[in-house]
Amino acid sequence: MNRKVSLTLVVSLFVVISVKFIFWNSSEKNHTSGVCLPIIAITQIIEHPSLDQERYGIIQALAKAGYIDGQTVKIVYQNAQGNMATAAQIVNQLLSQQPKVMVAISTPSAQAALAPCLKQNIPLIFTAVTDPLEAKLVKNLTSRSESVAGVSDALGIPFQIHLIKSLVPFLKTLGVIYNPGEDNSSKMVQTLRSILAAENITLVEATASKTSDVTAATQSLIDKVQAIYIPNDNTAVSALGSIVLVAERHRIPVIAADKGSVEMGAVATYGYDRHALGEKAGHLVVQALQGTPVSTLPVLTDHPLKLFINEKAAHRMGVTLPPDMLQKAEIIGK
Repeated sequence: MNRKVSLTLVVSLFVVISVKFIFWNSSEKNHTSGVCLPIIAITQIIEHPSLDQERYGIIQALAKAGYIDGQTVKIVYQNAQGNMATAAQIVNQLLSQQPKVMVAISTPSAQAALAPCLKQNIPLIFTAVTDPLEAKLVKNLTSRSESVAGVSDALGIPFQIHLIKSLVPFLKTLGVIYNPGEDNSSKMVQTLRSILAAENITLVEATASKTSDVTAATQSLIDKVQAIYIPNDNTAVSALGSIVLVAERHRIPVIAADKGSVEMGAVATYGYDRHALGEKAGHLVVQALQGTPVSTLPVLTDHPLKLFINEKAAHRMGVTLPPDMLQKAEIIGK
């Protein structure tokens, strides 16, 4: 009898423990944040105001559509600190989490993500890409077969040259700082060189393969140029503070291609609202999440340009701002 009681107690105890284990294991799965949520992976080449604003715009557009991080989706973000090898590693790490959509912010990040995403059939949405065709991200801007779409931030170079000439009358020499390893930058400089040659303006190039090279590149332009132009180049923009310090010391105007650079000390730009571009990319991500084939989504290229001016920067660099320009600009740093 005692042996039967003991056996019954052992069996009962085993059942209780088993039930508790099963219940605990199930609760742990449900309690673990994001385990069952669809994943949106974001890869970014480096952090600087323009790219960061686009990322914020993406996240805000997702939230407005009900895709809220930690509630209805899990957003996983990493940046490569300007290193292409790291960018490739990040893509592989993000893809191992089986995201529903990969979002690449910048040309280098999109290029690193392209082949792995196509191989694993993961939709790729890019933004902050100047020339998607030159970067070989897509073969066509309208009709495509690949699951790749996004937002191009290509700027009309003539607008930029007109702005520079308005700020620096009788311009004869213009410096440009860029990373020749960035395809978008190399293509832009090629276009810039061609247009300036037609206007008898000499382009003086200073290259920087990493942010630590930017100060030396800027100093190499001193006494050679009347102004410095910073394109949508992630390496140069990330080290814009160094460029501004040298330019202010020598009273050389710095004109940029994006609003974030003007906020950081460049004199002016005809540029885009980067947050708005991010929102456009976010809308594409939403459509992908809702099941729209990404191959049917557009590559967006038409965005309104706006004039941004930093009055304090203009004063420090010795630039006289035309009154009519001030009237139509958004003023930063009054």
